[in-house]
Amino acid sequence: MLVASEDPADNEAFRHPPETPMFPSYYACSSCNEKFEFAFREAWYYVGTEPAGNQVAYDDLLSVNIRPAWCKDCDCLCLVEDIAPVRVFEDAYGAARGGRKVDYPGDTEYMDAAGALKEIEDQLRWRMGRRQAPRALCCGGARYQLMNVAQPLLKHAQCDFGVVEPKSCLVGAYCGPGPGERSPANLRVYDAEGDLIGLLTWNKREQRMWAIEALQYPLPVADD
Repeated sequence: MLVASEDPADNEAFRHPPETPMFPSYYACSSCNEKFEFAFREAWYYVGTEPAGNQVAYDDLLSVNIRPAWCKDCDCLCLVEDIAPVRVFEDAYGAARGGRKVDYPGDTEYMDAAGALKEIEDQLRWRMGRRQAPRALCCGGARYQLMNVAQPLLKHAQCDFGVVEPKSCLVGAYCGPGPGERSPANLRVYDAEGDLIGLLTWNKREQRMWAIEALQYPLPVADD
């Protein structure tokens, strides 16, 4: 028999950080309205035990938690790995074991209990082995300015008065084929330390596999 907890907090979803706003659709200059968009909005870690070949299994992929940032090396809007302390992952795992929904380090809102626990357990295992600091996923660098902080105040260099601000737009429900079904997907894959290793292209749903093409970060430009 299930008994409701006497503490309301025990039935609330585990959230980190609690004030995290919705991920913006894009950014724009507050003065001239120039628009800045993400080159991609989703990324995955490959956590398989064997080197990635020309295809990878669903179960060997782990979602990358991301934050919006401005890369100072690439001079562009980009995604940066969002890597909280190990303690946060441990707390999330405890919440998942207790049957609570979790939104970081994985969103378990629509998962069954077993799937939710596996997702958070996989994230905890990855975090405990991670050694590198968070990296910009456009180039692998560490020179970036986070955008989802209280006052990023990123000045638009081409504008006298403008700053780059987040913008969001409502997108209706989509019921068509997913990425990699009728045309190649554009989903980047990284190793556990944030090095770019490939691009997911075709979704082989029946085999629970993705076709993958090798891909690496661009080589740094040597200073003259």
